[in-house]
Amino acid sequence: MTEFIRKKLDEIVDLVRAGRADAAEVLCREALAARRDDVSLLGMLGAILLKRGAWDEAERTLLTTIELAPEFAKPHEDLGVLYLARKQPDRAAEQFERALALEPGLTSARRGLAAARQRTGGKPGADGRSPAAVPPALRKLTEASELRRRGEYDAAEQICQEILKLGPENIAALRELAKISTDRERYVVAEGYLRRILKLAPQHLGALLDLGRFLGQRGRYPEAIRLMEDAARLGPENPDVHLLHGDMLAIVGRSGEALGRYEKCLGLRPDDPQALLGAGHMLRIEGRRAAAEESYRRCTQVRPEIGEAWWNLASLRGYTPTDNEISVIKAELERDSVSPESEVAFRFALARACERRKDYPGAWSQYELGNAGKRALVRYDPVDTEVQLQKIRDTFGADLFRNVPADTPTERTPVFIVGMPRSGSTLLEQILASHSRVQGTGELPYIIMLTNAAAARRSDGLRYPELVPELSADELTGLGRSYLHHALTHAGTGAEFFTDKMPANFPHVGFIRLVLPHAKIIDARRDPLATCVANYRQLFAQGKNQSYDLTELGEYYLQYVQTMNHWDAVIPGAVLRVQYEDVVADLGGQVRRLLDFCGLPFEESCVNFHENERPVNTASAEQVREPIYRSGVDFWKNYEPWLDELRQVLAPVL
Repeated sequence: MTEFIRKKLDEIVDLVRAGRADAAEVLCREALAARRDDVSLLGMLGAILLKRGAWDEAERTLLTTIELAPEFAKPHEDLGVLYLARKQPDRAAEQFERALALEPGLTSARRGLAAARQRTGGKPGADGRSPAAVPPALRKLTEASELRRRGEYDAAEQICQEILKLGPENIAALRELAKISTDRERYVVAEGYLRRILKLAPQHLGALLDLGRFLGQRGRYPEAIRLMEDAARLGPENPDVHLLHGDMLAIVGRSGEALGRYEKCLGLRPDDPQALLGAGHMLRIEGRRAAAEESYRRCTQVRPEIGEAWWNLASLRGYTPTDNEISVIKAELERDSVSPESEVAFRFALARACERRKDYPGAWSQYELGNAGKRALVRYDPVDTEVQLQKIRDTFGADLFRNVPADTPTERTPVFIVGMPRSGSTLLEQILASHSRVQGTGELPYIIMLTNAAAARRSDGLRYPELVPELSADELTGLGRSYLHHALTHAGTGAEFFTDKMPANFPHVGFIRLVLPHAKIIDARRDPLATCVANYRQLFAQGKNQSYDLTELGEYYLQYVQTMNHWDAVIPGAVLRVQYEDVVADLGGQVRRLLDFCGLPFEESCVNFHENERPVNTASAEQVREPIYRSGVDFWKNYEPWLDELRQVLAPVL
């Protein structure tokens, strides 16, 4: 779509909104003279003709639009409105149903369908008309979709290409090709199809959502969010738009804006479970615990079969499930239709309920069942993990750091907090982020993304970490700049320092040192048994797949310690180790030690970190809003009777 046509579409929409449908029709026809088969313009003309009462031409125009883009929901909805006006409720219902099948969140189509069904008495065929025939292209696309779902990508792609030979601008075929390419991990090709669709139909809401999701899955959040902003302007009454927009904003830490989007979704679809969960998460992050509890509880009431809602409710600090709630959870577990994912979450929720009642044998039993269920659902290869970490240790020898060549900008200094999950990294970030010159940005994925993508353009087949010694000074500098470019979309402007507390960055300390030599690196360490028990008790939202088997968890902890010992040996002094138990015992002394390492002056606000109201997006969000307490240090000892095997695994570090 040319910029000229895009501007024309905006002008047409403005005229329609101003009540000047006649002028909008003239402008639309003029634009169509330049691009006769543009589906956005055709759909717009059909809608304008419908509004003006030119039903016959409106029907022809909308049917042509659907033939070109059978997965474009709005023309189906407009046809439904037209058939209702013609007193053909059967045909109207069919079109509304097709629109909702393509975009389930189309509230206006749902209202139209209800009206159509009311006029037919709820019975199909009441007006004696046979339903409209399904276009041949749509039948072929249905076949292609089924082939794609079965993994028969070549056959699916061939059907789509045949459709495009007959109609090169068939939006639905292009969308299907984008899905096929994504499934085959041909991401550049997939993005090409998605962008081609938006050039053809810049107001195609489904295509905007497709590209937004795609970019988000690739970690390109700023681009994805800009697309979601466009989608929100285009489909303000579509709850799915607000839901996805909220998810994207939540990922980049814009919790207040994300909450606003979830609330818009709930305003249109009050019982949407994902929006209720998302709102609960954002409220929790913002420190609004009571409101978070209410959102989670509401989700359990409208959709009690969703285990995730029960787990989030039960994991709120200080929350004790009632006897009635426990009965509901147990009843849900007994249903034949309970999903494996929900069963896992129910088990973790019951474990927390037992803990609140100090029934530790009962809690451990549920943790064992929940972890075993989760382990069956995730992919984790402990041997591969050990091999990869050994490769990293072999590659990053002391010689590699003798002359650090990267020349990255130093105006903003990242402070990396690495280690095992549940080892006090959130506490350290909260302490640092309470300093006037430091901004906390949470767990950022960009170091891991860079190491994964570093080999993308190499023709010699080298992969990370083996390729690192081959990188030139300019390439290392470019990688450092790339990290800062992405990370600073979270950090904004102002503070000289920002934190990145992704625990899984510990294997990449050497890489960080090479591409960001000015960065500060802190290792958050905690007692091995306390760490492993804390991980085993946590149902993580994503990743951390080493946590769901105690033996694998213990072995992973050993690999972590071995890797950190390696960094101490090859880049001595580059990493500050901070022991959680020491912070609890001597907060003031450890705060000064942290600030000295970062080159920051002491500020009392860092000792009073619990008064900082910044959003915190981790499982420890509630704890860091309270003063240091001793009880958490030894909580793991409640489970000592079940830790013999773990002790044996951890023997080298105990």
